[in-house]
Amino acid sequence: MELDTAQLARSSAVDTGWYLSGCLAAGRAIEKFPINVSAFVIGRRPGVSLVVPSARVSGRHAEVLVIGENLLIRDLGSTNGTYVNRRRVSRPTPIGEGDHIELADTEFRLEYRARTPANGIQCDPALKRTQKSMDTFEPDWILSQFAQLMQEEAITPHYQPITSLKEKETLGYEALARSGIAGMKSPATMFQTAALVSRETELSILCREKSVETAAARLQRGMPLFLNTHPREDLERDVLSSIERLRTAYPDMSMVIEIHEGSVDDPRRIHLLKQRFAEFDVALAYDDFGAGQSRLLELVQAPPQYLKFDACLVRNADRASNHQWKLLKMLVEMAHDFEAVAVAEGIETGAEAEACRDLGFDYAQGFFFGRPAPLRPPAGMATEVSLQPPSLDD
Repeated sequence: MELDTAQLARSSAVDTGWYLSGCLAAGRAIEKFPINVSAFVIGRRPGVSLVVPSARVSGRHAEVLVIGENLLIRDLGSTNGTYVNRRRVSRPTPIGEGDHIELADTEFRLEYRARTPANGIQCDPALKRTQKSMDTFEPDWILSQFAQLMQEEAITPHYQPITSLKEKETLGYEALARSGIAGMKSPATMFQTAALVSRETELSILCREKSVETAAARLQRGMPLFLNTHPREDLERDVLSSIERLRTAYPDMSMVIEIHEGSVDDPRRIHLLKQRFAEFDVALAYDDFGAGQSRLLELVQAPPQYLKFDACLVRNADRASNHQWKLLKMLVEMAHDFEAVAVAEGIETGAEAEACRDLGFDYAQGFFFGRPAPLRPPAGMATEVSLQPPSLDD
């Protein structure tokens, strides 16, 4: 089963607290190798997370997956096998502190170190939770929880406001997925687990449709709902067909579809897609602009209605250098030139908000304006409706 591990690890290195302890070659001292990405690939090939210089280790031998507070290891089709506590693994297998891991002729011990906060006091409640979960973590546990999530459609949509920087009024909301099922509460855990069984597209469609179903009962009419897509979704087959079902079921809902700026690789295709969206009265937004290799030419040739600037571009905007300030202002002006609404993401302080307003951003989103939360129905609106959500296609 091939997985898009680049999507699982689409973030900078993080301190998970987990590391592998072992020797990469005979005669070398024991070293500690931090597991610092959510998809930690081990193998002989240059460019993987941990390069092992052994001829018996395959190029991409095994992968450690960090899913919430749990770790799993899976073999990537290696020649000489992956072993946990002397047993060869043939499927994603949970691992915990003290486990003995062998990749062909190379072995490691999995260890955990409590993360140290700024005050220097080691007090990590996640460690106790992790150890407790590992005590009862059966091989099928995380997958069975995901199966329950999908079977029961147990998505609890949360909504984060997108706010005008001038009038301080709410433009709309971005829909974000949550769940009450143990081990599946965060969207990161949901989608990392979905990747294990190649169901990211199905989960993304479910999240989108549950978000619209809930918002139809609680969101003020005419207020846009921003809906995410997953990089594994086919924009025409999956996203467009989903929009068609949603528009049929909820004809009055104002919707904006967000696609990652990295998906804007063919201006002509995106331009045609934008026209198809318009047929269903759905707007287009490019999400996470600036997070990857943004293609300015494509953005100009196929402009969206909304351009959402990634938090990495606007973070600490109030302390930006002259060069950074000029660059940001130029990008915002460029967005306005092709009549896109510029939205700053990840705003956490009032100073950042004021700086983004001075830079010319139209709207902003972030903890400063509101954390993701369930919607409350407007006064006088019924809390329940009889509308049925569209069915999911397999």
